[in-house]
Amino acid sequence: MKNKLGVTGALCTAAVVLLVVTGAQAGVLRPGLYEGLMLAVDGGGNVSGSFAQQGSCTFRIAGRASSQSAAVVRTIVEGPAPSIEGRLSAGADSLTVSLALPGGQQLPGCGNVLPPLIDNGLDLDLTHKGGWTRLVSVSADRTALQKSPGDAGRAYVVRGDVLGVVSEKAGLLEVDFVNTQGRLLHGWIAAKDAKAIAAP
Repeated sequence: MKNKLGVTGALCTAAVVLLVVTGAQAGVLRPGLYEGLMLAVDGGGNVSGSFAQQGSCTFRIAGRASSQSAAVVRTIVEGPAPSIEGRLSAGADSLTVSLALPGGQQLPGCGNVLPPLIDNGLDLDLTHKGGWTRLVSVSADRTALQKSPGDAGRAYVVRGDVLGVVSEKAGLLEVDFVNTQGRLLHGWIAAKDAKAIAAP
């Protein structure tokens, strides 16, 4: 005759182990605006990001996910500054990311802006969900941000502005742009006027 208490005890232990294991899993890297980091993630595991704080500390990152919850990234900066390899990981709730860039305070304009936590992981909270599969930088002096395809558009984005790509259609990119006031603008630009943010 089987010991029913032993079977019940084993089932309870298995349930507790399952809860602990699933509870310990990390979240998933998702596109969005995480405080100063605009992040895009595509279905193939490529990630690209643009970080800007206080106007002087700006850099881009690109890399490849090593899992659904983490990616190895490398900084992309203008000028002679060296590229830094780091790690981007999702928080357990997928509402935060942690960006670790050893020596990140040495990036141009970041010395007095980034805290020392950047070396081991600076946590950034999600402030706006995004559906971006990649980020692009405006390569033309300026290009119209059309409300819809074919619209003449009165708004413009300028060289160096970073846009999150939502979709692409007939030589146009459907994009989101976060302006300096933190306001999200949605529209379309000519694909020829932008270049992808990619690993160096």
